[in-house]
Amino acid sequence: MGKRQIRINRNKLADHLPDLLQQQTVQVVLRTRVVVQGVLQHVSAEELELLDGRRSRHTIPVADVEEVIYDIEAPY
Repeated sequence: MGKRQIRINRNKLADHLPDLLQQQTVQVVLRTRVVVQGVLQHVSAEELELLDGRRSRHTIPVADVEEVIYDIEAPY
């Protein structure tokens, strides 16, 4: 199965909040170019709460986020 990346800029996060909580894994790219990968636990207009692979909880202010990336399966 092929995959497609969905990239959501921080300016459009509010439009995609319900979609983001449905994803198994997301990658949050910070404005400092640091990437945090994990499962979103809580999303609001002010912050994202993420549980990473080591079960560590990260609370990230939306102002620090550059974009959020997640994969979907392609239909082919």
